[in-house]
Amino acid sequence: MSKVKTDVLWAIVIVFVLGVIIGYFIAVQVSQSPVQPSTRGVLVPDNNVLFLPDDAYYGNLTWYLDRANKSVYVVMYVVKYDTSQYNDPVNVILRKLVDLHERGVDVKIVVDDETRNSYPATINYLVGNGVPVRLDESQGRTTHCKIVVIDGQYVFIGSHNWTESALKYNHEATILVNSSELASQVEKYIESIWSSGRSIS
Repeated sequence: MSKVKTDVLWAIVIVFVLGVIIGYFIAVQVSQSPVQPSTRGVLVPDNNVLFLPDDAYYGNLTWYLDRANKSVYVVMYVVKYDTSQYNDPVNVILRKLVDLHERGVDVKIVVDDETRNSYPATINYLVGNGVPVRLDESQGRTTHCKIVVIDGQYVFIGSHNWTESALKYNHEATILVNSSELASQVEKYIESIWSSGRSIS
């Protein structure tokens, strides 16, 4: 085969491969309909997972909390209720949980001793409003999870603690998964922590 024919053949192969790659990325972009409440998330092609970087977490979490009607289960390393700032994002989340509890939604929250020791106002606010809260099983155990499961369907799992810094300023990353199968597994995990946890009077 002559050099000219070889060069032409390689050019055709390269153009074909580039066309396939570009076509794939265009198809993925077209298939990603904006069905989630935040445009800052990035949907994967099956539309069941949303990546929530930085402050995208807060908008999505509050959107789903506003629509919760059955259950909200939380395991959170640090929750910082701020008595001096009414509109602190954590305060907003906690007020929503109190409202859900008062409406009859099953709300359970497990926190690490770090929350009780560093931010006792958090415990006082939740317990004072009747929200079920427990510590993990012992002071020797660190519960570093940041998990929220809503209505046995929506799972938030990632790095966001419930502090103003994490919700507004830090680089954080959480995945939101729309899956009853995953939610069921995570709820069993949360229940195991809850059932062995320490009551807060």
